[in-house]
Amino acid sequence: MAAVTLKEGETFDSADVYKQVVSYLPAYARPRFLRVQPSLEMTGTFKMKKVKLVEDGFNPALISDPIYFLDPDQKTYVPLTEEIHGAIAAGKMKL
Repeated sequence: MAAVTLKEGETFDSADVYKQVVSYLPAYARPRFLRVQPSLEMTGTFKMKKVKLVEDGFNPALISDPIYFLDPDQKTYVPLTEEIHGAIAAGKMKL
């Protein structure tokens, strides 16, 4: 998972992000999930606080931020729904 923020007034363009990810990252390094946050929490030494993100996981029912899932069949990031999350958790959808 990668946590990202958007510039003020910008919207998330899932197709463009997919193109960038595929162009610049090898398959094993592509984030399967993207979490769009209003701001990133930092420590006093300007390091990103990742423990809270790890604890939150990727359940859309528990997280208020938008989460997107990398869908290679559609060649884009799609919004993570309860159905997709359930299929992943049940092992029906392969990561």
